[in-house]
Amino acid sequence: MYQKRLQDPVLENDWHAVYLASELKEQPIGVMVLGERVAIYRTKKGVHAFQDLCIHRGAMLSKGWVQDDILVCPYHGWQYDSSGQCVCIPAQPRGEKIPPRAKAQAYSCMEKYGFIWVCIGEPSAELPHFEEFADPQFRPLACGPYTVHAAGTRVIENFTDFAHLMFVHQGLLGHPDYAELPDFKVIKEKERIYIEDVPIFQPVAHSGSDKSEGTTYVYRKEVYRPLSARLTKADPSNGQALWIMLTVLPVTAEECLVFMVVSRNYAFDVDDANFIQFQDMVFDQDARVIETQKPELLPLDLQVELNHKVDLFSIAYRRWLKELGVVVGTI
Repeated sequence: MYQKRLQDPVLENDWHAVYLASELKEQPIGVMVLGERVAIYRTKKGVHAFQDLCIHRGAMLSKGWVQDDILVCPYHGWQYDSSGQCVCIPAQPRGEKIPPRAKAQAYSCMEKYGFIWVCIGEPSAELPHFEEFADPQFRPLACGPYTVHAAGTRVIENFTDFAHLMFVHQGLLGHPDYAELPDFKVIKEKERIYIEDVPIFQPVAHSGSDKSEGTTYVYRKEVYRPLSARLTKADPSNGQALWIMLTVLPVTAEECLVFMVVSRNYAFDVDDANFIQFQDMVFDQDARVIETQKPELLPLDLQVELNHKVDLFSIAYRRWLKELGVVVGTI
């Protein structure tokens, strides 16, 4: 089925995690970014991304193969170097000049935080560097991707929300008896919005924590791009901290893939799988609710849904999206 590329002046020029780096091996892979088919592949020089389309007869390059660092189209064997230039047309007589139009559309591509990142426009900024997710001493663990049949903006808004912890994640990240939230304020800067010093009682402590009956964690949450956010969850009594980065790939306007990285400064003797499984469980709980929300797209008109003072971060996020000019995933 043909999927029309989505137009968005902000998201087209943003970096999107599209695939687990550990899973990209010899075979090219096809992914979808804003409705655009993209082929990603690996060579000795690094990772690369093209529009998943051979200029000759429209075959998917991701169905081809890599030979001597050259991407080969599976239909007629046309060969493309990492810049997108066609360097060989097997059916063409030797020595004959290859037509100048014989090129694949190359996109910016890089590997970081355990993911392959792609920008299908012109990157408006560099991919931010976060030491806690880049330094191996913090044991960064790639989680996901998780498929969600909802707008990516809904996923990020859920990330900004504290009041759902006591109900969606009841018995894990919150408890209804501790549903009352403290007063807080949202801080807005040029490239981000964030909130900090928010205490939340969590019935189940982190894996490896020395607290057997839960504890009160202090949260800091930040949205630093329209579809990317991170948090710190710290236990002030012992200095233990867990960091999570969440970034959303808009596949279509109402479907997305969610990638996460979780890092920590404690319990390095605990099996990493415990932390990944916990994130899998928690995000599954989130997705089950997010996929039921109506409208599916996030309303930027604050009169469409009833807002409450505990929604300050959500309100700030919606206003920021409108200010930036984000179109996809919003109404």
